[in-house]
Amino acid sequence: MSILPPSEIKAITSLLKSSDDGTFKLLEEQLKTFDIKLLREIDSVIPLDDAELKNGFLKLVSKIKKEHLKKDFSNWSKNHSNNLKEGIFLLAMFENPLLDKDYYFQLLNDWSSDISKNLKEVKLKNDPTSIINEINHFLFMELGFKGNKGNYYDPQNSYIHKIIDNKSGNPILLSIIYLIIAEDLNLPFSGVNMPAHFLVQYVDKTEPIYIDPFNQGEIITRSVCQERIKSLKLTWQEEYLASPANKQILIRTMHNLINIYHNEEQFELKEYLEEYMRILKT
Repeated sequence: MSILPPSEIKAITSLLKSSDDGTFKLLEEQLKTFDIKLLREIDSVIPLDDAELKNGFLKLVSKIKKEHLKKDFSNWSKNHSNNLKEGIFLLAMFENPLLDKDYYFQLLNDWSSDISKNLKEVKLKNDPTSIINEINHFLFMELGFKGNKGNYYDPQNSYIHKIIDNKSGNPILLSIIYLIIAEDLNLPFSGVNMPAHFLVQYVDKTEPIYIDPFNQGEIITRSVCQERIKSLKLTWQEEYLASPANKQILIRTMHNLINIYHNEEQFELKEYLEEYMRILKT
């Protein structure tokens, strides 16, 4: 239930139309004290056909949230950087400050639960190939996730809520979904920090099994990884198969977005992300 009566929420929406700088500044300071649920409630009462008012509110909330995210990323980096799901959804809030994070958390939890039930039916329960095949079947056949090869550099490919909505994304975000589910299921998967094309690996007792979520969970060999590096005109280094920490994964995702926004000349978005990245590196 809202902590504000409907009349006060309506008054706030009226103030959004004010052309007085002092009034608008006071409103901005008030909105800074509101939680995400209340901001979504205010947004919900703005008529859909009033595009100017709706866009003005979203622009203001976005400005507020972008500043709040500096503290949020600092707290995550210091206290919760082992939780990839929390970190990647902070980045999603950069794209959509009114994002209903709980909805997506529940959806991911439901998927993990479904996969867990399916794995109980697998005859060879501890067989890595059977586990990988089951996850691949669910994500790429049942849900229909795939790599966005037609619009690879679309910034939406780097925001997890957009990937979940569109069932399409870039290598690192599809890998992150894979890793979040694996973590929920307590399975021994980790990322693989390959240049240009992030991968996932199943950490087997003998030899890691490399998986490419961008290509619908294709299992690839070490030699294929080496060929990919060769095609990039790079010299092979063992560190290319290293498992990055979750903080490194988030930094790499931000770096991808920084390059995209730079190329699109969206310099304000680029500068915010550069600030977040500096916070994570400290």
